[in-house]
Amino acid sequence: LPQADLVARYDAEIKHLSPLVKPLARTPGVAPAWHLYVALIDFRALRVDRGTVMRRLASQCIGTQVHYLPVYRQPYYREFDPDLRLPGADEYYRRTLSLPLFPSMEDGDPARVVAALATALNL
Repeated sequence: LPQADLVARYDAEIKHLSPLVKPLARTPGVAPAWHLYVALIDFRALRVDRGTVMRRLASQCIGTQVHYLPVYRQPYYREFDPDLRLPGADEYYRRTLSLPLFPSMEDGDPARVVAALATALNL
């Protein structure tokens, strides 16, 4: 399936987990490359940490990642301004989880991933 179709399937499935789980906001008129499907998850409200959710998903053969550590927190940039704080970047990082998105995914894969995510989040 084309990536945009997979994203549409993810969007349809994830809306049932709102407001605790949402897709990354989109900018009107912009056509993303769709190399990532980012879910923003309120781990605090759900009282579960991201690492636990990632391990639970991995036990279901669903790989996830965190994209990306805020640039200002990278060692290279910390040297320039070790006291810099960017709360918006930190808030995004605290809530982000990238779900599988790749060309060989099949029609039902986004539904399977989101169902496993709901279980991993105890929803």
